[in-house]
Amino acid sequence: MMQPKVELNFRHTYLRCFLISAVVPILAIFVILSLYYDREAVSFSREVLAGAMDAGENALETSFAEIEQISFTPYLYKEVSQTMTYMKNGFLRPGVEGYGYLDLASLESNYTMLFTKMLHSSQQKVQAISFYPFGAALGDCYAIERDTAGLSRTQVSAAEVDRLYGYTVPHGSAPAFLSLDGDEPHQTYSLLRTIKDYDSGKELGILRIDTSLSSLAPCLVGMQVTENSALMLCDSQGQIVYCDGTVKPGLMEQAQGGADEGVLGSQRYTFQRRSPGSTGWTLFHAASVSDIRLSNAGATFLIFAVTLLAFLAAFILYRAQSANMISSIESILYAIRQLQEGNLSYVCAVKDKKELLMIADTLNKTGKKLDDLIRTEAEARTSQSKAEYLALQSQINPHFLYNTLNGFIALNRLGEKQLLETSIIQLTKLFRYICSNSDVSTPAREFDFATQYLELQKLRFEERITYTVVVGEGTGDLPVPKLVIQPIVENCIVHGMEEDDEPIEIILRSYVKKSGEGQAALILEVVDTGVGFDTAKLRDSPRVGLNNVTQRLNLFREGSHYEVSSTPGRGTTARIIIPLESARQ
Repeated sequence: MMQPKVELNFRHTYLRCFLISAVVPILAIFVILSLYYDREAVSFSREVLAGAMDAGENALETSFAEIEQISFTPYLYKEVSQTMTYMKNGFLRPGVEGYGYLDLASLESNYTMLFTKMLHSSQQKVQAISFYPFGAALGDCYAIERDTAGLSRTQVSAAEVDRLYGYTVPHGSAPAFLSLDGDEPHQTYSLLRTIKDYDSGKELGILRIDTSLSSLAPCLVGMQVTENSALMLCDSQGQIVYCDGTVKPGLMEQAQGGADEGVLGSQRYTFQRRSPGSTGWTLFHAASVSDIRLSNAGATFLIFAVTLLAFLAAFILYRAQSANMISSIESILYAIRQLQEGNLSYVCAVKDKKELLMIADTLNKTGKKLDDLIRTEAEARTSQSKAEYLALQSQINPHFLYNTLNGFIALNRLGEKQLLETSIIQLTKLFRYICSNSDVSTPAREFDFATQYLELQKLRFEERITYTVVVGEGTGDLPVPKLVIQPIVENCIVHGMEEDDEPIEIILRSYVKKSGEGQAALILEVVDTGVGFDTAKLRDSPRVGLNNVTQRLNLFREGSHYEVSSTPGRGTTARIIIPLESARQ
C-alpha cells in the first residue's frame, strides 16, 4: 500500500521541479523581454533601416557613377573633343562652308555613333545627350535623343546656356547632378559638366545628360514606408525629385535640420539621411515610431504564441517521460552493455530516465571509443591517399635522369656549351616545378613542363621525337592536378616508340567539351603516332603510375576520369576528363 503513495510523491516532486525550473523562468523572461523589446524595437528598426539606406546609397552612387562615366567621353576619345571644338567654331551649322581638309561628315558620324551607343547600352535610362557650345556657336544645342535617330541641332537662348553654366561653376571640373524639369512631378534628372579642350584647356561648352528618374527606383527598393513614414530624394538644389509616402508640412524641414529625431503633431519620428557620392544629393527617410511599434506587435504576439506552444510541448514530453522512469532504467543499462560488447544494432525503447550521471559516463566512454576508432580509420585512409599523391608527384624515371646526364656529358665532350647550358636550365625548371609546394596546376603549365621533358628526351632520341602543343581558348588557366600529363607523355616514349629508328609525333592539346546534358568538361589529350597496343591487355598490366593519376583525379574533382584508346600500329590517344562543376574542396 505504500508504493503508490511513494510514486505519487515522486511525481509531485518532479512536477514542482519542472514548474520551478521551466515555467517560472519562462514567464519572468517573457515579461522582462516584453518591456525591453518595446524600447529596443525602435533602435533595431533604425539599424535595419540604416542597412537598407546604406545599400540604397551604394546603389545610387553606382547609378550616378555610370552616368558620370559617359561624361568622360570627350576626354577619352580625341575625335569627340575635336567635334565639340568644331561645334564651338560653328563649322557644323547648316550652310557653313568648312575647310576642305576637315572631314566634318566623318567626325559628326563618329560623334553620333559613339554617343548613341552609350545612350542605348547604359543600364540607366538615358533619355538624351546634349552639347551646348560656347563661342561663335553660343545658343546652339546638339542633341542625341533616345526616341530619335541622328544628331539634331536646335536653337536656345544664350541666357539658357548661361543658366546651365552657372550650375557647373561651383563644382569646377566635377559634374553637377540636378533636376531641370520645369513641371512636377519630376521625370528626369540631368548631369551637367563643363567640357574643356583636350590640349589647350579652354572651355568648349556644356555637356548635358538627361536620365529618367525611374532608373533610380530600383536603388530604393527595400526601404519600408508605412502609413505615417516617408522616403525622399533631394537633388543638389534641395528639390524633392522622388518621394514615397506622404510628406507632411514641416516634416521635410525637420529632416533637413540634421536631427536624429523629431515630433510633428502627435507623431514622433526618427530620421535617416545619406549623401550618395559627391553629387550633393540627399536621401531622407522619416520613420514613424508608432508605426514601428505597431509593426512589431505581431512579432511580439508570435513570440508569445511560440513560447506557449514550446511550454505545452515540454510539459507533454515531461509527463510522457516521467511516467515510466523507474521501469526504463534496466532497459537503458542493458542497451549500454550491448553497445560495449559491440552489438551496435540493438535498439532500446527508453521511456524515462534515471541515474543520469552513470548513463552519461557510460555513453561518453562508448562514444569516445567509437570516435577513436573512426578517427584512426580516417587518419589511416588519409595517410594512404597522401602517400600515393606524393609518390606520383615525386615520380621521375631514374633511367630518364641517367640518360639525360649522359646526354649532358656527350654535349660537353662535343663542345656544345650553349646547348648544354640550355639543357641544364630545362632540367632545373623540371625539378623546380616538381618540387613546388602547390598540388594544383594549369593546362598551360602542365604542357610547358611536358615540353621541357620532351626537349630533354630529344638529347637522347634526337630527331625521332616531334611534338605539337595546342592550348585551347579559355583553358590555359583552369585548375588541374599537378603532374598528370608527364607520366602519360613518358608512356608515349617508353611504350610507343619502336626499337628501330621510326620517328614518333606527340600532340598535346586541351579544350572544353559539353555533353548532351549541358555539362561542361575540360579535356586534356595526349596523342602519339607510336606502335599502339591492344587495349584488352591494358586491364592486366600493373599501370602503377596511371592508377595514381586516376586516384588523384578522383580526389581532385568528383567525376574526373582517364580514358585510353589505341590501335596496334596506329598510335594511342589518352584523355583526362575533368568536369568544370562540382569541384571538391
